[in-house]
Amino acid sequence: MEKLDAIEAVLEKAHAQNRTALLETEVYQILSLSGLSVPKFLFYPSEPAVLDGAAGDIVSSLSGGKVVIKIVSSRTLHKTEAGGVVISPLETTEVEKAVRAVKGRFPEAEGLMACEFAEHSPFALGEEFMLGARSDDAFGPLITLGAGGTHAEGLTSALRPGTGPGIVPVDLARNSGEWQAFLDGNWAWRYASGRVRGSRRSVQDGEMLKWLEAFAYIMRYFRDGGASRFAIEEFEVNPLAVSKGALIALDGVLRFRPAVKKGRARPSRKGVSALLAPATVAVVGVSEKKSNMARIILNNMLKAGFDPGRLFIVKEGVSEIDGVKCYAGPGALPAAVDMYVVAVPSSEVPDVLEAAGASGKVNGVVLISGGMGEKAGSEGVAAGVEGAIERARLKNPDFALSGGNSLGIVLPRSKVNTLFIPEYKMAYPLGENPRTAGTAFVSQSGAFVISALSKMPWLKPAYSVTVGNQQDVTVVDYVDRLSEEEDLKVILVYIEGFKYADGLLLARVIEKARKKGKQIVLYKAGRTAAGQKAVMGHTASIAGDYQAARAVLGRAGALVADDFDSFNDLAMLACHFSGFSPGSGRVFFMSNAGFEAAGMADRAAPPLSAEPAGDRLAGDIRKALKEHRLDAIVDVKNPLDITPMASDAAIGKVTELALRSGEFGAVLLSMVPLTPAMNTLPASGSEYPDDLERSFLGPAAELMRQERTPLILCVAAGELYDPYCARALELGIPVFRSADRAALRYGEYLRYAMEG
Repeated sequence: MEKLDAIEAVLEKAHAQNRTALLETEVYQILSLSGLSVPKFLFYPSEPAVLDGAAGDIVSSLSGGKVVIKIVSSRTLHKTEAGGVVISPLETTEVEKAVRAVKGRFPEAEGLMACEFAEHSPFALGEEFMLGARSDDAFGPLITLGAGGTHAEGLTSALRPGTGPGIVPVDLARNSGEWQAFLDGNWAWRYASGRVRGSRRSVQDGEMLKWLEAFAYIMRYFRDGGASRFAIEEFEVNPLAVSKGALIALDGVLRFRPAVKKGRARPSRKGVSALLAPATVAVVGVSEKKSNMARIILNNMLKAGFDPGRLFIVKEGVSEIDGVKCYAGPGALPAAVDMYVVAVPSSEVPDVLEAAGASGKVNGVVLISGGMGEKAGSEGVAAGVEGAIERARLKNPDFALSGGNSLGIVLPRSKVNTLFIPEYKMAYPLGENPRTAGTAFVSQSGAFVISALSKMPWLKPAYSVTVGNQQDVTVVDYVDRLSEEEDLKVILVYIEGFKYADGLLLARVIEKARKKGKQIVLYKAGRTAAGQKAVMGHTASIAGDYQAARAVLGRAGALVADDFDSFNDLAMLACHFSGFSPGSGRVFFMSNAGFEAAGMADRAAPPLSAEPAGDRLAGDIRKALKEHRLDAIVDVKNPLDITPMASDAAIGKVTELALRSGEFGAVLLSMVPLTPAMNTLPASGSEYPDDLERSFLGPAAELMRQERTPLILCVAAGELYDPYCARALELGIPVFRSADRAALRYGEYLRYAMEG
């Protein structure tokens, strides 16, 4: 506690001087108090009498062949980029020149400091690190560890995902074992620890662990809602250099501010559950004269099969609409309502919610109405909604609101469909697909959900939830509740922004869900948020909102998609294969076109491999090829180019042998469907001889389920063959339209499944 009190005193002194950033000398003081190494240094205030004699004092007081002269300024935090750092020989004349040069550029600086030069190799990977920490409303304090030096941001931006800086919330790394796991997975540290070919260990793990745990200790204390009256916004050492087998800080930045009390009043679990399994539903805003949003919702509820006797309309002066009884207000309803669907003009929303809350008969609201907070000038309406929620909970603690700006919720098990999309515009995701795993789809964007469902009509989630602008119930609240459903094996998530502490909660929920064998496919929007914070410094730009979410949620166990197509592809693979035990990365590739075979081979990167078939399987394949008169033109290899001469029978037989062999973790078939040897078009009398019922797809799909071995089909052809693709998906076989994309995505999915 003494150490923390001493750090608090440093911050208190700076705050009394109206500063929000520490001087580097003060940062060094905090590091030293924490038992962390800094170079020996001297400080000289910006007074001519002091600076005039500084050179001689520096030469006599410091050792080594070189000295680092730099400004000390609370306004210029990143000094190297600004030209505020000079490395000089430790000779009086040269040091005098350096002092004059630096002081001349920054006359407003509080002073200068002279540091002993720490010998290190700044241009070698694993010799300079950036260790940073920053406050984050979504995840709490974050620690970032990556390659350091003046080019840290440029290097980071050039790295592919998975090789960038490690980012971890301090609240998810509470012991040395968890910190060691974070360090073991850090790309930059692999060089320092000698785990990259050609590298050597330059420093022991324990040295870095000491720094990580010290930073975490400080950030846990100096945070919003913590024990201190101050919160650290950014704390960075860059570079943190390897010198003589130890780590030493060569530059330090710390920005702080008064701490504030923050929090979010989360809805109760019972309130969220009411929205996910409503026994009674009421709709507000239905027009008896025209087909407005609320009336479309009403009719969609009836078409979904919801019991009209448990469906109500809240409307004064009308007895019934479309066979559903109307009631003048929520207080007049004959029973408590689990789902209260509100689709009225935004200006009316606060009053509608006040009445709902005051009635004590409403548990969950689905707020379709938009224009509350997300549009300039609507802040007053948003505040009215928030106030109505607070007052409603005084009467009913389980009151919960989903929205506003929600596109609706579809719950096939409850026969609920509150989408306001007309029936002729889309096939509703009602019913279930017995060929896929139990799935929930939770999205902040309603358009994202209906777009994905339109592209993937085979997808029939047990829960399709569009959340809107998260004025009460958030995406994370829904995922938290749905992760408890035993029969749900896949949860698809689209999220744009987090409410306070929701990122940390989502990471914990994902960790628990993965331990239960569930798979979470996630897309995080809002990648440009980091750009808005880049002015804060290296740590904020490198560990910005998107980078932090991707790193933390990926590490927690989410399969994070890089783009919309990836999300759809990975969702397809997860929904079809989550019930299969992840096999080996050995894949049997087969195509009837040489370019497709080559494309698959090119993408067979770890964890995928295209190893040859064993002797017994190779012999069986040769027999099959001979039986179908292909042995004269086809060699047995992997990938196997079976040529356009292969019939469905030949393709089916080789597929059967590969699936039954036990040698391969998956079979990937890429069949260009234009060959006359295959049945790839629907039967149509005399127009052409094809018949999809005679294709190899049916038996192959059945065998895939028997063997529990993934089978993936690629159809590299145009829209004429859409029925062929639809038939494969109907049978439970995932379909891609290019072989290299299929191999790439399956490799990504398999890596994730194997890690689980």
